[in-house]
Amino acid sequence: MMISILSACATTPSNSSAELMPATSLLSDDLFPSFQAYPIETREQIFYLDEAAIAFIDRQGRGLRTEEAKIRRFIKAVFERTDLSMNYASDANTTASVTFQRAKANCLSLSIMTYAMAKHAGLDSYFQVVDIPEYWTRRSGYSMLNGHINLRIKPSTKVGIQTLFNNTFVVDFDSEISVKKFPAEPVDESVVLSMFYNNKGADALLENDLDKAYAYFRASVVNNPTHAGTWVNLGYLYRLTNDYDKAEMAYRQAININDDQLTAWENLSILYKLQGKTKRASDIRHEIERKRKENPFYHQMLAEIDRDYGDFESSISHYLNAISLDRNQHQFYFGIASAYFEKGDLDNSARYLKVAKRKAGRSELAEVYESKLSALSNFMR
Repeated sequence: MMISILSACATTPSNSSAELMPATSLLSDDLFPSFQAYPIETREQIFYLDEAAIAFIDRQGRGLRTEEAKIRRFIKAVFERTDLSMNYASDANTTASVTFQRAKANCLSLSIMTYAMAKHAGLDSYFQVVDIPEYWTRRSGYSMLNGHINLRIKPSTKVGIQTLFNNTFVVDFDSEISVKKFPAEPVDESVVLSMFYNNKGADALLENDLDKAYAYFRASVVNNPTHAGTWVNLGYLYRLTNDYDKAEMAYRQAININDDQLTAWENLSILYKLQGKTKRASDIRHEIERKRKENPFYHQMLAEIDRDYGDFESSISHYLNAISLDRNQHQFYFGIASAYFEKGDLDNSARYLKVAKRKAGRSELAEVYESKLSALSNFMR
């Protein structure tokens, strides 16, 4: 059975005219008696920069006279550092200083670090949630719904100083998303903090530490009760503890925030099925599938689930459906190549791996696919 919980980069907040229940009325502290044992990072801790990070920023601004030059130098330095010393990891949800120190980060952590750095450099910066199609990755048997966040940086406004530089720069750590120019919505720090707590809670949930997961989900909704993704995760957590009433209330809260929150509807359908409400579950499921059938990433998710269960024929079929909807996604071709490899069809595996390499263009992934092709060629000899 496929379970969806939201994590990774971010989840998109949405305003709704529906009346929401008070966040405190949907919390169940008594179900998780040890949740207070887990310290939750404060806003100050999340955006704090240590001496090494501050020294790195200060070096970039030396000898530059204009705000435009400072921004360009700053962005170039951040990207060079991330390209040279950091690897992307969806589960690397870290504070600004820890992100600077470590070799792994996800786009939310990188955006938090860059935002804090821009503030120290005297540059105005704000977060943007990017409206991307539903997109999932697989972790520990779960389908994780991904979102995306980036930054917009502009010159600071100083009283008594007139600037002719009015352009702004978007800092996006996912080149594939940035080139597609998806619409973006500015969000404030409170939304970003809720995203951070939500991601930390999802990590704890995957580790089966339910009290810790609750501690973070609780912090997320207390900080910002309109973060729909956290309510979905909290509902799933309640379902695991057999509190079906609270689970349904949490899912309904997410739906009231955003009626297009299909993951909330999906989890509600699963909940109804567990309760024997098969007609209601089936009606919701059919409506979800109707809305998702034109999304190639939905078919990719189904393909990856089938691969996990060893159903390679069905996996290949779903990948082909994804490719029929979007022929330019290199990961679809890599996925189908992997399914053919696991099935033992090395010729088709090599064929689709070559296409994946071609579709990846000049990115680093093209080099990864080339190395896999070389390894496969040696294997086939």
